[in-house]
Amino acid sequence: MPRPKNTLARVLVPLAVALIGVGAVVAVFKGSGAKPTPTPAPSPGQTPAPEVATQPPATTPTPAQPVTPPDAAPRADVVPEQPPVQGVNLGKLESLVWGDEPETRAFRGIGALTPGGPEKVRIEFSLTGAGIRSLTLADHFVSVLGETNYEIQSERSVPVEGGGPPPGITPFGLLGLEVTPAGGTAQFVPLAGNAARPVWREVAPGSFEAFVVGGEGRRVLRVERAYVLADNRYSFTLRQRVVNLTDTPLSVRLYELGPIDLEEEHGTYGGEKRKVRFGYLLPPNLDPTQRNVASTEFETTRADALGERGPNGYLPPASSFTTLNPGVRAPLWPTERSITERYQLAWTGVTNRYYGVAVYPVVHEQQPLTLTNVGLVSRVVLQGPVDAHMALRLDGARVDIAPGATADLSHTVYAGPLDKRVIRADAGASVMGLTGLVVHNFGGMCGFCTFDSVTSLLLGLLHALHDYLFFDWAVAIVFLVVIVRTCLHPVTKWSQIRLARFGKQMSAIAPKQKELQEKFKDDPKKMQAETARLWREEGISPTGMLGCIPAFLQMPIWIALYATLFFAVELRHEAGFYGLFQSIQPKASPFWQFLGDLAEPDRFIYFGKTFEVPLLSAMIGPVSSVNVLPLLLGVVFFIQQKYLTPPTAATLTPEQEMQQKMVKWMMVGMFPLFMYNAPSGLAIYFICNSTLAIIESKWIRSHMDSKGLLDLDKMRAERAGKAANKVSWAQRIQAMAEQRQRQAGQAKKPKR
Repeated sequence: MPRPKNTLARVLVPLAVALIGVGAVVAVFKGSGAKPTPTPAPSPGQTPAPEVATQPPATTPTPAQPVTPPDAAPRADVVPEQPPVQGVNLGKLESLVWGDEPETRAFRGIGALTPGGPEKVRIEFSLTGAGIRSLTLADHFVSVLGETNYEIQSERSVPVEGGGPPPGITPFGLLGLEVTPAGGTAQFVPLAGNAARPVWREVAPGSFEAFVVGGEGRRVLRVERAYVLADNRYSFTLRQRVVNLTDTPLSVRLYELGPIDLEEEHGTYGGEKRKVRFGYLLPPNLDPTQRNVASTEFETTRADALGERGPNGYLPPASSFTTLNPGVRAPLWPTERSITERYQLAWTGVTNRYYGVAVYPVVHEQQPLTLTNVGLVSRVVLQGPVDAHMALRLDGARVDIAPGATADLSHTVYAGPLDKRVIRADAGASVMGLTGLVVHNFGGMCGFCTFDSVTSLLLGLLHALHDYLFFDWAVAIVFLVVIVRTCLHPVTKWSQIRLARFGKQMSAIAPKQKELQEKFKDDPKKMQAETARLWREEGISPTGMLGCIPAFLQMPIWIALYATLFFAVELRHEAGFYGLFQSIQPKASPFWQFLGDLAEPDRFIYFGKTFEVPLLSAMIGPVSSVNVLPLLLGVVFFIQQKYLTPPTAATLTPEQEMQQKMVKWMMVGMFPLFMYNAPSGLAIYFICNSTLAIIESKWIRSHMDSKGLLDLDKMRAERAGKAANKVSWAQRIQAMAEQRQRQAGQAKKPKR
């Protein structure tokens, strides 16, 4: 990222941004009903302070405001450029406000919502900052019914007490420019605009322009924004150019909003999964090619990005510099670590469980893979009465523009599913390493053992089973579990046999051990020594307890499989078992949605609405259907606990026996209850895995019985045979020495 030449301004400008940002947040969220006025440009001599960048303009139109698109013909009535402005003193800079021209009142959209068509997105534009009012995916829908397309980005607003235009945030809306003439003073020019004060004019569908004017209304800068879609891709290019219309060099810094946090997936199973992600380049000494984008660090949960609410109930404002002040949120990028390690920003984005939106540079073969136009990433918060909306704010690096020259501040946006195959099909997104957005990991306690290589392998195997063998995700899940259990069977068999033999031996010495406990109950050290002697006499090794270790070593694989199925967007809105239940009944039937979406509960009987169940919803969340797979899972657990749990080796007190029974029944009852709203794909996984575990355990027990592996007499005979054949270490050393002596004696004999 290029460094600004003015070091003092680099410190003072962000400091002013933070101070005015605090005032803006307090002013907006006090609930004043007065109609806000547009943010004026600072007077000469003031440090530029983009208040609109810290808190979005309060005159943002509501997303529900109707916009009537005109005809699709491109606008050709572009005002020709005026002669360059002479001299360095440009006067007070401000945005040019348009009149009642139709091209400033309603913007036409681009793209289409034809499922399976070449265009994957449809974009509707906002009058605010020429940003995005709505970005909708053509091949993805809100529900399995396929009636409403999935809106991945949209303008957000919150109501204001007493009426008046609600404050809002607009995805990818341009907030303003900081302009510094050569030898002059920096000025901040707001360029967000709104319906009452139109700043942007449509030139063609998806293409807009705005002007910065100086003294006497002379045009100083022309700002161009054009959204360019690509066929069969979920990415589009946002071409941004700033043209210097004067005869003096200018320095500009662009402030814009990036993506807005995605909607949380309905349902509470799995918790909040929205995150802010970053891709970055390592320093040249670690990556000389500078073509490998890393994304393993700097993952921030949405809750951490928002911060904690203060005593006034509001979230803290964002800081415009890297020093963390009390009550102020530091920027998300750069961080102290990224500065120390000299990491360079490559991309930034937001994700939820299935989708992501990321900003990255326009990829050229000879260009570095860095967002050189972005110097700082912070978060803007729009605080509502219930929840907050968050957007990323992209503060540009300073760019020098010669007289009559143009600065290209373009970037690319990916807005689509978190599917590595889809991302790799997009050449630019693949080069930028946007596959790093796809993380099959719950984090927390299970995060450290959920290895990306394991989840990638399991997902690849799941795809192979679906794409080439079964062509059904539910059947593919079943056989994936079969394959995993088969691969782990030798380890499982060794573990269960070792534990069973150890348990059998402990059961045999239980009476003797109880006698020792009674005899030496007042002398713990003596009791420990006598117990160790008893174990030696009976040939019991403490290492027998290590038979449970292989079971723990398998846990990362099962956790990885669990996470893979939970985060796999491929399962979203996919019916199980070839859509059998959907094909035998009408769509209006309450049973039609049964196993119709492997990413949702099985919905044996769907109510069509969601309601809260007292006490129960506190554990499982809102209820919208009768789900039978969790009940079936409870039956499987009951069979496993009742018939296949090995007997306890130690003698238990009545209290301990009661506790053990409670644990078993909680496993049978509570776990299926917590799984009530779990995705049906996960329920199929648990049922299949537990059923196979029952069959496998029964087969291993039959094998032990047929081979007499639990026969105490056989175990004693084996132990005696090993003891007879056992040669001590000293005996082996002595035998080796005697053998060498014999060899040496034979070598000294004269040859005949």
